[in-house]
Amino acid sequence: MYIPSVGEITIYIAAFVGALIGFLWYNTYPAQVFMGDTGSLTIGGIIAVIAIAVRKEWLIPVLCGVFMAENLSVIMQVSWFKYTRKKFGEGRRIFRMSPLHHHYQKAGYHESKIVTRFWIVGILLAILSIVTLKIR
Repeated sequence: MYIPSVGEITIYIAAFVGALIGFLWYNTYPAQVFMGDTGSLTIGGIIAVIAIAVRKEWLIPVLCGVFMAENLSVIMQVSWFKYTRKKFGEGRRIFRMSPLHHHYQKAGYHESKIVTRFWIVGILLAILSIVTLKIR
């Protein structure tokens, strides 16, 4: 598929990936640099704009599967709590704590193990997204 001005997008993506690798270098355990909501929302926005520019919007849920699981865990927890509070008079929970990574912390997993496994899943989803780029 021909996409005009893809050269400029490629240079921007290379700089973006370089910046992310630099951040991750200093964010390994124990973290020396923290990103926060502003940085993570910017990264999500950049990924969305790039996906729209290359006309692959439907790959965003695959590429961002870990983040979607985190968000869905919060939505499920809050919705179920409100539903059970209304129906039974007291709220019940699906997870020990949401978002999902806190559930695993409460289950006894060390934070480094959770982060490493989320990285592995994220890398596998990124590879799957790259492999399916040619599918139309």
